Amino acid sequence: MSDPYYADVKQWKMDYDRREMVLFANHRIPKTCVCGGPITLATDDKEKSYYECIEYEDDGLHIRHPCFHAIEEELEELKKKVAEEASRRMNVEDEMKKMREDIKLLKELCIEDDGLHSRQRCFDAIEE
Repeated sequence: MSDPYYADVKQWKMDYDRREMVLFANHRIPKTCVCGGPITLATDDKEKSYYECIEYEDDGLHIRHPCFHAIEEELEELKKKVAEEASRRMNVEDEMKKMREDIKLLKELCIEDDGLHSRQRCFDAIEE
């Protein structure tokens, strides 16, 4: 025999988990609702736009996210990504500059003739 209270606790946990997923889903532009339903663009009586689940009910278990906030959040995420890419590009450019200097130094060392040995072969290997 199972405890009748167990079924209630299990349902409460499922509801809590679902509400938690909805809470985290209300960030950026949603693709699908927690319930699995598609997201559409809807407006309310005050002409405010929302990303909303087709099966939306005001029970806290479906997504209804204002467009303005979603687009703002998406833009902030994109700004962060652009800043990271710019930083990476600067690092790569600095590394390339250092490599060019190293190659120039190696070429100078390879062309150097000490009177006994010709180091021209080293220079040919660098160009390949």
